[in-house]
Amino acid sequence: MADAGLDGFAVCHHGPRSEAGDGACFIKFGAVRPGSGAGETFDRLLHACEALGAAEGMPKLLAGVNMARHEAYRRLAGRGFRTEIQGVTMHRPNEPGYSRAGVFVLDDWR
Repeated sequence: MADAGLDGFAVCHHGPRSEAGDGACFIKFGAVRPGSGAGETFDRLLHACEALGAAEGMPKLLAGVNMARHEAYRRLAGRGFRTEIQGVTMHRPNEPGYSRAGVFVLDDWR
């Protein structure tokens, strides 16, 4: 029997009085359950965030992702997302944590 629990979630800010700014919906944090089907679940999560933005009159969707999460980055690029800001992460000790292949997480890098 398949797990009927939560497969993913996102926290979104939107509107001119938020850090998203006027006309934008910003995914502050989002994640999906890892494993088989995670990519498709990630696509559904992005679609839901786009739908939220559209319903609120926010045509632009913003998200942050570490490029070490190759699959998540490629799916964003495939949907037309483009890099606006680049950053560097430093971890101590030097371990990947959740910034690695197979992880579908969006987070704030501003």
